[in-house]
Amino acid sequence: MSTKRALDKAVEEGRRSPTLVFCQREPALCLCHLAPAAAVRQKAAAEKTEEFKLVYRFPGIKYCRVLSRLKLLQTATTVVALPPICYLYLQEQVSQNILVYTTGIALFAGAMLYGMSYFFRRIIGLIYLNETGRTVRVAHLTFWGGRNDVYCPIETVMTLDEVGDSKGELLLQFKRYNSADVLYFTIKFGQIVDRQKFTQIFGKLE
Repeated sequence: MSTKRALDKAVEEGRRSPTLVFCQREPALCLCHLAPAAAVRQKAAAEKTEEFKLVYRFPGIKYCRVLSRLKLLQTATTVVALPPICYLYLQEQVSQNILVYTTGIALFAGAMLYGMSYFFRRIIGLIYLNETGRTVRVAHLTFWGGRNDVYCPIETVMTLDEVGDSKGELLLQFKRYNSADVLYFTIKFGQIVDRQKFTQIFGKLE
């Protein structure tokens, strides 16, 4: 009888105080929801702490970044100036020659921006290889002149022999088996920081 009374008393206390039951269930519920998030955070932390060794550097990438951003500024300035010129032309305050000249500059600036961006975005500034030698990280410019890192397994990177470029060429192609995108790097103006790892990625230079 004493055991039954104790059990009934515990049930009654649970009914009177639902927060007690909630508190008892809450840890298990929290663990269920937090476990996937904790796993994601641990994975992200592991990726950040993974060491990549510098293999190749192109010092001229900083000048490419400056030129890319200057071209963006020039194009934006020209495009912003075009509508007021058109308005003044309609008001007969400027001549047709000025309108044609301004429009031509805007179109030329846009074409130059596209061409320079297309070229600069494909120039590799840095190449890394992780400690295990399985992942290659390549840094190149974005359209806005920022940095973009591309990670790819080393087995997907074509060697220089497979690409088919002559090793004495100014620009060499960085190609992957699983992507149609082509990036470029230069040995003539670039610096091979770690020749052994460079050979591990691209094969022998000679």
